[in-house]
Amino acid sequence: MRVQLSRGGLAATLGVLAGTLLGSAPAAAQVEAAPIPTTAAPNAYDQTASEVGTIVADTALLIYQEDDDRVRAVETTAALTWNTPGGMVLSGKFTYDSLTGATPNGAVRSRFPQSFFPPRQPRPIGMAAAAGELGTNPDSHTGASGRYTIAPNQLPVDKGFKDNRKAYDLGVTLPLASGLKLSVGGAASYETDFTSYSARASLAKDLWNKNTTLSLGINYEHDTVRPFTGVPRALSFMGDEFVGAARKKWITSVVAGVTQVISPSWLVQLNYSYGDSRGYHTDPYKLFSLIDSATGDPFYTIYENRPRRRTRNSVYAATKFALGSAVTDASVRWYHDSWGITAMTYAVSEHAPVGRVGYVEPGLRFYRQTAARFFAPFLGIDVPTPAFLSADSRLSRFRAWTFSLKAGAHITQRLEIYGAAERYLQEGQRFDRTAPGVLARTDLFAGSRSTSLISGLRYTWR
Repeated sequence: MRVQLSRGGLAATLGVLAGTLLGSAPAAAQVEAAPIPTTAAPNAYDQTASEVGTIVADTALLIYQEDDDRVRAVETTAALTWNTPGGMVLSGKFTYDSLTGATPNGAVRSRFPQSFFPPRQPRPIGMAAAAGELGTNPDSHTGASGRYTIAPNQLPVDKGFKDNRKAYDLGVTLPLASGLKLSVGGAASYETDFTSYSARASLAKDLWNKNTTLSLGINYEHDTVRPFTGVPRALSFMGDEFVGAARKKWITSVVAGVTQVISPSWLVQLNYSYGDSRGYHTDPYKLFSLIDSATGDPFYTIYENRPRRRTRNSVYAATKFALGSAVTDASVRWYHDSWGITAMTYAVSEHAPVGRVGYVEPGLRFYRQTAARFFAPFLGIDVPTPAFLSADSRLSRFRAWTFSLKAGAHITQRLEIYGAAERYLQEGQRFDRTAPGVLARTDLFAGSRSTSLISGLRYTWR
């Protein structure tokens, strides 16, 4: 699922994109199933980085751009993998992101200009705020979430954002016994207002002459968000005093799977994953519009609030089939969480060799989800405010298409170059004819459309 800019959220998206080509799963996507290997006839696609006794250096550049001059990201990634003669595998990866642009703040469009401002700093006891005083806490480094005004009929977006992220990942795989491997690793990610640390471990056991592989893995993640303008009080009015400087979240994920060789050219995989996250899930930058139930005009703006716990269940099934030198990948994933979101993902790609050293791989992915129980694009001022409320389009009902094309070539036995282009299109309910007043003619969907370009090279020492 592609997202608008959210501290930590876009980083996860970019990590998935780059990780697809670098061949490693990002920490932010622990519930996703890993790609299953291929046993197709020898060609450029099958010259992988897992040969014993090799050292592989992999570097890639990602450029991500959302339509309408929204989020823009440039990411560089460098990875090093050492496959020791004894079967141990050591790996490390460094990622650097530079993020700029504008992100929807959750408020609805209005036929009048709208001004937005951050929470106020708490006043000493006994000192009242000056009449008409507004929050004025923009971050000098990022320029995000300061005061800004949106023109009539325009989507309210927080403009002028800029930030960077540094991420590190280390891993080791150890052969414990015949057909049994232990993998452990850790990751750390740093943004101006967000830090994340994770640790993981997994076991894989080969059975029946390596035709069946059973796997079990666990991942633990600890996140801290430090909003530029402080943590707002949930459901309080925009500009009210903030109530803290930081909030934390803890995530535990477990994945169990089986991979089965059906024939020398056919593999299938089935994974089940469970995730449990507790703590602060609210986006401190997201707002919500309380509207006049007669005219549809925004009346008040408040901060959103989300539950402090979220459990996730997903089942992932995939197959890989080789016909000659061509390889077909297909997968389906079912997802459901305690917030009421149910999602299905379908993906297919066809890998075809080009000449003796090159390959191309077109792909198609379709995603759809239901809305969270507490999602709403707006709420009337005469309606009681529920305990949980969000207008974040990532929690709405929508569907999305992803069209991709990958290509690469082995220039020499040691050097490979590769690249990819991807187009993402998100569609949701833009208009609600039953909405009050002017909102019946107002675009209510703030989803994104984006283009991604990736280029990289891989060098192998044998």
